[in-house]
Amino acid sequence: MHKTSNGQKNSPCSAYLVFLILIQLITFNCWADLSDLKVYSPIVEKGKMGLEILGNTTIDDDAAQDRFQYHELEYEYGVTDWWATSFTTSLIKPSGESLKYNILGWENTLQFTKQGKYWLDTGVHFELEFDDENDKPKVFEMRLLFEKTSTNYQHTANLNFEQQFGSQADESTELEYIWRSKKMITEHSAIGFEAYGAMGEIKDFSALKNQQHIIGPAIYNEFKIGDIEIELHLVWMFGLTEGSADNTFRWQVEFPLN
Repeated sequence: MHKTSNGQKNSPCSAYLVFLILIQLITFNCWADLSDLKVYSPIVEKGKMGLEILGNTTIDDDAAQDRFQYHELEYEYGVTDWWATSFTTSLIKPSGESLKYNILGWENTLQFTKQGKYWLDTGVHFELEFDDENDKPKVFEMRLLFEKTSTNYQHTANLNFEQQFGSQADESTELEYIWRSKKMITEHSAIGFEAYGAMGEIKDFSALKNQQHIIGPAIYNEFKIGDIEIELHLVWMFGLTEGSADNTFRWQVEFPLN
């Protein structure tokens, strides 16, 4: 769990330069959905190495949405006070199909503001995803990151954009949002909720019933097994529209490596 630290140094000029380049990229055609579910914080910790295992699965009366699974393994390293990079690999199980390899990803987070210096902490996260099948498009994904932390509460918001590229790229521009609010119960545990939504093409949003919107309660806990500190997220979300799965269970386990 991220804690307020006023001792970080940032390189805002470099971060904002990269941000302006990314803003130009999202003016191209984009695509997004709710297959991989994760909340991204703008806070970067220099020198921190970690391993994450996360995923989600659905439960729905409709066989087309029932028992979808997504699994991801991520290795992350805080290169500087304002830049963290990570590599991911994932497996996916579409409803009614078998589990299969999905993508290899390279992710980067840029922290724009010193944590706690301003009313809102901000940053950007971007990712390149590569599918091993030649007939599948590659993906560039960008997330705008916002976070507000007080003594006992933390609120995090992401605005997501994806752009496919390659011969099979999907020519559409879609918007996805993520929200998390949590309240600290003890120094190592918190409760809260998470919400995810995909509204369709920006120029012509889908009818509300066809959009994907899910929300539900979450628990967050840090504990030790021997000398290993582990952070655990468990979230159960309910579909709010016909286009959403009735139930989605999300998990995330983090292991620090230093």
